[in-house]
Amino acid sequence: TLPINDLIEMADGFAGVFPEHKYEIVKRLQDRKHICGMTGDGVNDVPTLKKVDIGIAVADATDAARSASDIVLTEPVLSVIISVVLTSRAIFQRKKNYTLGFMLIALIWRFDFSPLMVLVVAVLNDGTIMTISKDRVKPSQMPDSWKLKEIFATGNVLGTYLALTTVIFLKIVQDTDWFPNHFHVEPIKDDPYKIMAALYLQVSIISQALIFVTRWHFPHRKPMAKRGREAEWARSQRSMSGLNTANPKSMIEKAMERAGYTELSEITEQAKRRAEIARIRELSTLKGQIESAVKLKGLDINNIPQNYTV
Repeated sequence: TLPINDLIEMADGFAGVFPEHKYEIVKRLQDRKHICGMTGDGVNDVPTLKKVDIGIAVADATDAARSASDIVLTEPVLSVIISVVLTSRAIFQRKKNYTLGFMLIALIWRFDFSPLMVLVVAVLNDGTIMTISKDRVKPSQMPDSWKLKEIFATGNVLGTYLALTTVIFLKIVQDTDWFPNHFHVEPIKDDPYKIMAALYLQVSIISQALIFVTRWHFPHRKPMAKRGREAEWARSQRSMSGLNTANPKSMIEKAMERAGYTELSEITEQAKRRAEIARIRELSTLKGQIESAVKLKGLDINNIPQNYTV
């Protein structure tokens, strides 16, 4: 027999529960570090709506449920909750990118710049940071949480690295002729104003490029070999479905140029839509519920008299 906490965590749903049961289920899930959300409409849902991380009141909810909720739906349909979840996760990814970038900028600003120079860099950085609000981030598959230790450690490591590169750059410019010898530029080691200008340019470029560095992690990008395999799989699926297929070589090259998995994404999205439609039909219609129960019991529905209509 499973412990009650494991049963609650692994269950797909509960039926016939009382209001106190809802509160207890949410409490046990939160004790296991899960982020919980709930929809409610009545006064008996108020304690649980206050307890959950995200309380959602439906369109015809009572005033008490509305006041206890974080989100109030203005339409009677519940499909808007999906858009709310995806939008909030995208916002979280943008905030995470901004937080990491801001920490790195704070760590590399440890040089003797005039207040005007710092102000100019800050204004220019605001221009690049403003693009975060329109960043095309990918929502996570699972609920997010602030991993402050991870962000702090990453910011310290990368910030220390950037500060060290700036110090090394200053040391090379002041004490060596490495840049004039390799890039045939004018030596500036005897001119402190030019050194300060070069150092200012280096710091400003690094700080503005941080937003693009912290936007995406390179391990998340799919390798080229995997993209080729996915394109080949998509081509074979098109052949099995009786669709027209292009030359395998040109198709793989085209798929590699377009991020490698365009057609695979289309097939996956179609499969997901079919699964969602089947799931909604199973849960929302009487016929679907009966057929689902019959399949679970291993019976043949064709041999059962169908005395119901939908």
